[in-house]
Amino acid sequence: MLEHGGHEIELQTLYTSVKNAFREAGLPTPDLDARLLVTETLGVSTAQLIANPRRKIAPDLARELHEKAKARLAGQSIGRILGRRAFWSLDLRVSPHTLEPRPETETVVELALAALTEIAPPVLVADLGVGTGAILLSILSERLDARGVGVDVSELALRQAARNAERHNLADRTLFVQSDFGAALAPVFDLVVSNPPYIATADIEQLDATVRDYDPRLALDGGIDGLDCYRTVFRQAGSMLRKNGRLIVEIDPRAHDIVVDEAARHGLIHLASADDLSGRPRAVSLGAPRS
Repeated sequence: MLEHGGHEIELQTLYTSVKNAFREAGLPTPDLDARLLVTETLGVSTAQLIANPRRKIAPDLARELHEKAKARLAGQSIGRILGRRAFWSLDLRVSPHTLEPRPETETVVELALAALTEIAPPVLVADLGVGTGAILLSILSERLDARGVGVDVSELALRQAARNAERHNLADRTLFVQSDFGAALAPVFDLVVSNPPYIATADIEQLDATVRDYDPRLALDGGIDGLDCYRTVFRQAGSMLRKNGRLIVEIDPRAHDIVVDEAARHGLIHLASADDLSGRPRAVSLGAPRS
């Protein structure tokens, strides 16, 4: 990439420099990544990038862009670099203490909203391992009659979720509780959702660097077989869910049948599964334990 010295530089020159560096590095979406970094860092729109390519950029902004581009080349995701990530219809702030929300997790939201069509209001939802608040806040943004409790073992993650709730005017319908999954909850919830850690410990080192090196390990590590957190949540289900309540969890597509079987061992009934955009099973909906 260009070393910019102390002189103003043209917008198009900066954009081309970053884009070419990303292409040469073999990044999967070099043009998109370059555009997002340039527009967000330099405070220009995509239209301005096209219409005013010779706009002069101050040296301090050029240096900031250069440092962010270096971070992307080192394996950090655009969301981590910018500190924000789009999810569902929300713009969420992320932190080093939270998992970065990803599009496949929207499958959990879809299953949750489908389940809630069968539940009379008012609705009470719990999100176990709430992180940024992505799943819970997306559900509440769609269901104005719903209230939610976000649970996380990390106090810093809870603070981030609370900030996101405030940003989206959902603070008055949310409560955030520090707990080991549902240990602190009572059987009052119509719906419990979770994207629990489900990567087998030995597989973590094989993950893409954007995940392995920057997502908190606490949010990834599911134990020797990747099922430890599911076992905890399934065991707690009866003490969280109302009669006819639903539990919806994200899964590793390869573990669909194993997770469903594990749920059955805890008395949970498999009601539905949903595929992500690549056509792989990504979430399962389970019925409350048989009485």
